[in-house]
Amino acid sequence: MRKVLFGLSLIAVGFIASCKEESNSGTSDDITGKTTQQVMMMRAWKTTSFKDSSENGTIETYDVCSRDDSYQFTSTTAYTWNDNSVKCNETDPSTSTGTWSMPDPTGKIVFIDNIKFLGNTVKWVVESMSATTIVLRFRGIDNSGKDITWRLTLSK
Repeated sequence: MRKVLFGLSLIAVGFIASCKEESNSGTSDDITGKTTQQVMMMRAWKTTSFKDSSENGTIETYDVCSRDDSYQFTSTTAYTWNDNSVKCNETDPSTSTGTWSMPDPTGKIVFIDNIKFLGNTVKWVVESMSATTIVLRFRGIDNSGKDITWRLTLSK
């Protein structure tokens, strides 16, 4: 009888362990089969870099205090911004909300807060995306006719 109970106990433990592994798989970094929109909504993303390319070359425009801020795309139309541990200005709020959209959830075009550049809405293009990093790019022409590129890097 002890052998039967022991055997059943082992089966039960094995079953519980296998269920536990499956529940952990939902938190993995696997983006296989996910749309661009789903990947953007899968976690809070830190704003690790904002580079501006112009005639002066490529320069990092984010202060160190902004590099720990995060965006959580909470729905297909809203996000929450968090000013995490290092604040640039003590009087600024710790959290804020905004809007974002994608004309096609599987596509590469992203609009955030209807930001304008010389009167036109900034259309971000998903330049690259992985489970740990998203790079958004905007390319435009400034008032003097020069080509500029902005790159916003979001990281896990």
